[in-house]
Amino acid sequence: MNSVVIFASRHGNTRKVAEVVAAELCKHGTVQLLSSEKAPTALPEEIDLVVIGGPTEAHGMMVPIAELFGRFSKGTLAGKAAAGFDTRLRWPIWLSGSAAAGIVKKLEAAGARVVAPEGSFIVSGKPAVLDSGELERAAAWAASLAATVDSQKPVAAGL
Repeated sequence: MNSVVIFASRHGNTRKVAEVVAAELCKHGTVQLLSSEKAPTALPEEIDLVVIGGPTEAHGMMVPIAELFGRFSKGTLAGKAAAGFDTRLRWPIWLSGSAAAGIVKKLEAAGARVVAPEGSFIVSGKPAVLDSGELERAAAWAASLAATVDSQKPVAAGL
């Protein structure tokens, strides 16, 4: 499986989650880990899974993630398996918002095949840090993504 994990991070928490997601996906094939500013405008045809994440700010996506979707070439996400995640406070969604929900909407609008509910990984404190156990939850979420994508691949005909 060929994957790309694209992220934006302000305080390093989302980067840590992205690194754990990429490390888990690496057990299932090749992975590129890219900051949103360094993401290409088009993805190679052989990419099987696209994962995009960012922190929740002002109830939604931070600007670099929103701009990422505007930079993608038309059709670059069409038909690709995809998932979105965020880091956010442990508040009700109606109060905190969710960057992941916005990312998933953008992925779907771009024609991607969203293969899992968005992942939200919780931060708390000032400065905000990931809560205990969140990186392990991120690894489990990534493993479930890989299992889903692997199970959806066509089986090659035997000789």
